[in-house]
Amino acid sequence: MSLLDEVNRDFEQILNRTDPAAQMQTLADRMKEKGMHMHGEPFPTFLKPYFVEHADRPLFAHATMMMIASLNKIGAAYFANGGFAKQIQLTGRTADLAAVDAGYPGHQIFNRLDVFFIPETKELKFLEFNCGDPSGMGWHDQMLEMFLDLPVIREMGKKYNFHVDWLVKSHHIKFIGKYKQWCARKGIVPEAKPNVAFVCWRESTVRGDFLAFVDYYNKMGYPTVIADPSDFEYDGQKLTLDGQHIPLLYRDAIDDMIKDEFWDGCQKLIQAYRDGNVCFVNPVSAASGDFKSILEILSDPSFESLFTPAEREAHAQFIPWTRTFVEGKTAYKGKEIDLVTYVRKHKDEFVLKPNDGYGGFGILVGPAAAQDAWEKLIDTSFAEGKIYTVQELVNIPKAYFPVVESGEMKGFSTKNVNINFWSHDGEFAGSFVRAAAGSVINVHQGGGMVPTFPVSLK
Repeated sequence: MSLLDEVNRDFEQILNRTDPAAQMQTLADRMKEKGMHMHGEPFPTFLKPYFVEHADRPLFAHATMMMIASLNKIGAAYFANGGFAKQIQLTGRTADLAAVDAGYPGHQIFNRLDVFFIPETKELKFLEFNCGDPSGMGWHDQMLEMFLDLPVIREMGKKYNFHVDWLVKSHHIKFIGKYKQWCARKGIVPEAKPNVAFVCWRESTVRGDFLAFVDYYNKMGYPTVIADPSDFEYDGQKLTLDGQHIPLLYRDAIDDMIKDEFWDGCQKLIQAYRDGNVCFVNPVSAASGDFKSILEILSDPSFESLFTPAEREAHAQFIPWTRTFVEGKTAYKGKEIDLVTYVRKHKDEFVLKPNDGYGGFGILVGPAAAQDAWEKLIDTSFAEGKIYTVQELVNIPKAYFPVVESGEMKGFSTKNVNINFWSHDGEFAGSFVRAAAGSVINVHQGGGMVPTFPVSLK
């Protein structure tokens, strides 16, 4: 029996004798106390963490480091000479702000990378990257604290070590590091404990995600608040909030500033960013890594001269065949194909994704789609000028999760799982998992989120 088989067997046995319904209710109550909700509904989760072998961490760390190094090279080429314009489609206000030099090295600072990982075979494939405005670190740490306190997990802790990762703590270390780099480039002495603002629209669901950051940063001695982008004042030298200088901020969605309804009210913050008078993380240039067709650059040999031998090896191992879905010929499985014609006829081999999509919206998984729906999406995308990405279908990992309904344990149900690696300034920081019954695995599509528990035997 493998370690994971043993862990999952023990979890099921212990859960059944430790009142699963009461533990699920405890999770729900604690999430409510912490303001964890999605669009007014209870935060979607399951009564089981996702177990991985701690011995797999070096694989996760290596793959993550290679991907972020590659994304930073792609971003550098894009901003230096407009390279990869077919794949990276920054436009309008986003493109304008992405061209601003953030004042520290790197474009990709805090990133979430979507991965399918098969524990039994160690097959690991990156599906897409969330770079511009990833969220979920605070929710993860809040959930981690709750799960560690469950009776089933405390009982399992007698036999197993749980090597859990606290993402907010790691964020703090790297975030303050970027601030020091920013100060060094400006030639100023960094403040020992600068004021910090976490910035999102005041009605954003992500405010709940930020609560864990505010709590941790304040405990570490950094005066920290959550602010709306329109709350700031700027005198041409200092960005202030309620009269206090804010030299350091972390933002969420770019849309919270650039949409028409927000744009005018955010100009003081935006001007401070343009002037280089606030350390602004993530930089807007991080959005260069968001596009689904970025993986074409990593999977098409015609781009390999940009990368080191180690990076190319990682791409070959971890990146599924991906192309921008446009008319023309390309190589697939050692043969030249007419891309659109081939994909139209072989839907069961592919997934179609909006190149600039998010939240799982607009994705069509070939085997789960009717042929007429597949062809309609292709025809509509070209008729409307909507750019899609086509990606080779890869094996979908599965796991069992408890089903607790109406205060009663109903057994276990199989879910598809997507493990999300977090990169903090190019280094693997930890992960969480999203699980769903369908092929599109996202909390916006009816899925749930659980913390990852790397395990080893004591």
